[in-house]
Amino acid sequence: MTYSFSLKFPQKIIFGPGKLADLESIIGRFGSQPLLLLGSRSFSATGHYRFLQELFVKLGINCHTAQIGSEPTPRMIDSIVRQFSDSGIDLVIAIGGGSTLDGGKAVSAMLAEGEEITRFLEGVGTESPSGRKVPFIAIPTTSGTGSEATSNAVITSVGRNGFKSSLRHDNYLPNLALVDPALTLSCPQALTVACGMDCFSQLVEGYLSTNGSPPADALALEGTRAIGRSLRRVYADGGNLAARTDLSYAALLSGIVLCNSGLGTVHGFASALGGLFAIPHGVVCGTLMAKTNSLTLKRLRVGSKDQPALVKYTKLGEIFSNQAGKTSAWYQDYFINELERLTADLGIAKLGTYGVKISDIGNIVDQTGNKYNPIQLAKEDLANILADRID
Repeated sequence: MTYSFSLKFPQKIIFGPGKLADLESIIGRFGSQPLLLLGSRSFSATGHYRFLQELFVKLGINCHTAQIGSEPTPRMIDSIVRQFSDSGIDLVIAIGGGSTLDGGKAVSAMLAEGEEITRFLEGVGTESPSGRKVPFIAIPTTSGTGSEATSNAVITSVGRNGFKSSLRHDNYLPNLALVDPALTLSCPQALTVACGMDCFSQLVEGYLSTNGSPPADALALEGTRAIGRSLRRVYADGGNLAARTDLSYAALLSGIVLCNSGLGTVHGFASALGGLFAIPHGVVCGTLMAKTNSLTLKRLRVGSKDQPALVKYTKLGEIFSNQAGKTSAWYQDYFINELERLTADLGIAKLGTYGVKISDIGNIVDQTGNKYNPIQLAKEDLANILADRID
């Protein structure tokens, strides 16, 4: 068999509980005047933050600090860049959830570009980024977006003419992805669930993507197995470090898969909804995942029975059922049923909770892409998916 593909990864990945300590021996390779970008303010009260502060003092590093506690906006990024543009920053370290990592990615790029970020956003700006950046280290404290392994930063402007758009260049892959699952132990249950479903949807959409490749598919399945082992375990016991490690591993792999295979309709919805409503990205992914896959599978079954995506749905069902000797259709249905069970058991909110109304469906559908979905869903299909998850 002949293969043709390319793969993108962070320059270096360090993974494992307690690995935050490795920063002491490696930080000097990247810079000596870092800007530390933090997510939630609660992190500042943790032992992990005290470790970082003591580390910088020990190494004689003058570290500047800024906050990115929400989805990054153009105004937020531009403000941080202006504040530190003359501070000699030669390294950006972002430690937090996916929004914080995206913000760090954007700041590292815009410190080099010296321009307002809107000029470079896909579908919004008029210029292509050069790829220049200040070295960037990504340290996630949640297990969701996989931003520590992607080459884009999602920037959001919520409102009537809002958008959720990416700053993207292959050079924006982090110079170091340092993933310490111990940092996720204090993540609240609701946020853990939203992040876990975001990660899960990225793995599944990347696996089913029409832009996939055998190596990326293998990583997607590896991450999916980790989700199957541990998402419910973490929901029941957030202090289970082994299960937290599984989810951190799955999130890292989901970022690699996303970066190389692209995503499908669930994330098409998330992009549209994120620009119109203040709704967490992971909630959108989690609440729409079952219905979107159910309808995708239904439409695939109308065509040829040997479609690659049908074979993949069968494989997903095998992973979650742990049963042998069933038919392909049985495994496919099992996977959809498992998604529906997870949606209910994990208490994932419907879109109406965040102000989305039936009257908004047309506008959302008009802005929703199907780019790498294994079958192109009609606008009527998209509308039905949304209607099912509003009320």
